[in-house]
Amino acid sequence: MRKILFYIIALTSVVSCLNGTSYSSSYQVLATFDYGDAKFRSDSTFYVSAENIGIGWNYLAFCHKVDASGDFLGGFRLSCLEGQIKENADGTAPQAEGDAQPLDMTWRVNTVPEANNYMVFWDSGDMPESHILFMNPTNGKCTMALCYVCNTAKVAEEIKSKFERGDKLILKATGFLAKNETGSAEIALADYTQNDKNGTPKDSIMSRWTQFDLEKLGMVDEVRFEIIDENNKILSKYFCLDNLSASISLEY
Repeated sequence: MRKILFYIIALTSVVSCLNGTSYSSSYQVLATFDYGDAKFRSDSTFYVSAENIGIGWNYLAFCHKVDASGDFLGGFRLSCLEGQIKENADGTAPQAEGDAQPLDMTWRVNTVPEANNYMVFWDSGDMPESHILFMNPTNGKCTMALCYVCNTAKVAEEIKSKFERGDKLILKATGFLAKNETGSAEIALADYTQNDKNGTPKDSIMSRWTQFDLEKLGMVDEVRFEIIDENNKILSKYFCLDNLSASISLEY
């Protein structure tokens, strides 16, 4: 059975049905990943070192995969930028739960100094079955709305050094409900196929948090991501995700 670590932060409105035998709850989830505690050291990335674990936010699990020894293989990690968590009184860093690594360019969001906590996704090829999982599909419904995405600094530097005219890097999100595909959406992380208004080839690399519309996914119980590089130029397939919005309704 899949094990999930939950940080449940629910803002629900419970309404009784006329017969008094059931209850419903509907609300909009905004996953900011700012947990408001000192469980995570500053300037580090985190995952739970056990098999098939997800970091949860309000009935949504952001999943990753590890090997038998607990080493990270792919999927989502939680990032916390330097300076967002205060040091202990003796000047040491707060102790982290789970594993932590220095937040080098592999994981750091590109040129967005105002970012706090966010998720970093690694499309490694050895992935968890689900990337975002709705944890209560039996008596609930989840409809995706949008999220914000950005390149990591590592990917941006790799694009600058390797991309040529005609290259494009695409992030694709696909929704599933009971293992059936519900819809998909795409956004360009980099696009070297367009011209500017003067007809000069334009090199476009996403370097700011950018809204990614997920409405085409519809009602889902899981979401899977894929980073598509048709010309196989990019070795480091990462992207950053924050402020994911979804509508959730539950019946009891």
